[in-house]
Amino acid sequence: MLKKFLENCKKPQGKLGKFIINAMNKGHAPLSRWALTVFPPADGERFLDVGCGGGGNLVRILKQNPLSYGEGIDYSPVSVECSRRVTQNFTGRCKILQGDVMQLPYEKNTFDRVVSFESIYFWPNPITGVSEIWRVLKPGGKFMLALEMVEPNTGKFWSTRCQGMKIYTEQELTSFLEKGGFENIRSHRTHRSWCAMEGIKRA
Repeated sequence: MLKKFLENCKKPQGKLGKFIINAMNKGHAPLSRWALTVFPPADGERFLDVGCGGGGNLVRILKQNPLSYGEGIDYSPVSVECSRRVTQNFTGRCKILQGDVMQLPYEKNTFDRVVSFESIYFWPNPITGVSEIWRVLKPGGKFMLALEMVEPNTGKFWSTRCQGMKIYTEQELTSFLEKGGFENIRSHRTHRSWCAMEGIKRA
């Protein structure tokens, strides 16, 4: 059972996938609340959540910012279904698409802010994904990345069992953002090994 659970973390599918998504919405909430305090969105922004999972972070940002408009994208159909369900009270302020960070289905200079929680572990090529995020951000836009694990050795239990998962160091993540075009990169850590990182797209 544990093996099936871990194999389903990358791309949740079926009934087990729905269970995992609901668990992630609850389990990742403390990280999300902390990261959004460290790098708070501004009300009125148009933002994108990459790897939106069960939609919990979209709901959190939309509630805190009543003038903002949010979009979410995930390559798991089950995640998209769940996100659409939990954001249904925000009709007109939220849209969810199925898609891939390697080729985001948005025009350049679309968003004021992009966020991603606990997702980059599974990206086939982090630099390509970060570059795509840079492309869809407006000049002056910000990208915030939040992760519970940035210590490969500490997170070895998960990375060796979850299909396609790779845990990166803070230095590697900084390099991805730099190579993807971001500047003024800042990061914050907690004693729990959580990491929140933000970069800016200059004009």
